[in-house]
Amino acid sequence: MRHWLVLLFSFLLVSGAGAEQIKVLLHLDQADQAMTLINVVEEIIKANPDADVQVVVHGAAVTRLRRDDYLNADFQRIIDRGVHIGVCNVSMTRKGMLHDSILTGVALLTEGGIARILALQKQGYSYIKI
Repeated sequence: MRHWLVLLFSFLLVSGAGAEQIKVLLHLDQADQAMTLINVVEEIIKANPDADVQVVVHGAAVTRLRRDDYLNADFQRIIDRGVHIGVCNVSMTRKGMLHDSILTGVALLTEGGIARILALQKQGYSYIKI
């Protein structure tokens, strides 16, 4: 799977060279794929610092955005680099998470994660499921 992701990102980055800003939507719903997401985001930003990167997190993955999660510093690093991360309010409720338990800079998606994904795709974001 990692090989496939590298090929896909290479295509996105090359196809965006000299063209309009790259708009990427990354979708994370599995907690065990969170580090892959972080690595992919960093590769996109490294290759194209002006890329507009949006991340939607829902399902089991919402727990990775807690302030006390072991990946909190990694997520905070990509947020500080301008990546927009939204977390599904419905998934948080199902996991019993309080809004103040998530990292600073993460947007609460009151409309839900899937609705946000659909809205961003409509705005021309390239969708990538992690």
